[in-house]
Amino acid sequence: MFFRERLTRRLHAAGLRLAGEPGGRTANTVTGLLGLGRIELCANPACTDCAPAPTTR
Repeated sequence: MFFRERLTRRLHAAGLRLAGEPGGRTANTVTGLLGLGRIELCANPACTDCAPAPTTR
């Protein structure tokens, strides 16, 4: 994992831990302004970007 991604994830996690969803949005704003990117949370269990790959047996 690259330093920028690790820093973005850490800031987002801290925002969520301190202030819940508003803190995550604030962290996304800050990291976006710094050019680090954003963390998007997805509630769709079928999302191919977020959901784990289906297992085959």
